[in-house]
Amino acid sequence: MNQEEIDKLLQDGLTLYGYGKTEDAVTLWRKVLELSPRNQQALDYIESAGYAAEPQSVAAGTKEEVPKPELKEAEFVNINYIRDLLKSRRYELAYEFLERLSEKNYPSNKQITSYCALVKAQLIKLYNHELFGFKKIPKLNVNEQDLIKYNLDRTDGYIVSMIDGYSTAEEIFQTINTIDRFETMKRFYKLTKLGIVGF
Repeated sequence: MNQEEIDKLLQDGLTLYGYGKTEDAVTLWRKVLELSPRNQQALDYIESAGYAAEPQSVAAGTKEEVPKPELKEAEFVNINYIRDLLKSRRYELAYEFLERLSEKNYPSNKQITSYCALVKAQLIKLYNHELFGFKKIPKLNVNEQDLIKYNLDRTDGYIVSMIDGYSTAEEIFQTINTIDRFETMKRFYKLTKLGIVGF
């Protein structure tokens, strides 16, 4: 089993998944299972994409020696928690948790970095769906006096200030080039959930 090949297939699958090419991504993750039938990352990715793993290379009666992950106990607990969040489709919470892990505790852990990319791809799909492909024109649902009650931070306030009743969400995203696009989507989604912004 070539670990470099497995890592590349996992990462290439995440890239495809991020571009919305789910079936192609799942095909690569299934190739990982052909090389390593019990690869937990591939199984988790396939399940998160809504597909069955269908491992094809384990013949009846054969046993493959599966290497134990080289994780400290705390890392292993964190990975299990992340898997639980993914199974329950709590992607925003999983992403926040993964960001904290990757920034402070385990910045070089490939498994945590890969999960972060997977969850980010899931969130982009969610935001795209919930925000109508960013093609509709957002409107403010609250007046200026009521905005104060929400105690928005500067970035959220800036995003709200860009809503003019004429520009689509996509046009607003393109105008806001000082904030990462994913961060802008995430904040815009939060503003809709708070009821501040509507379509």
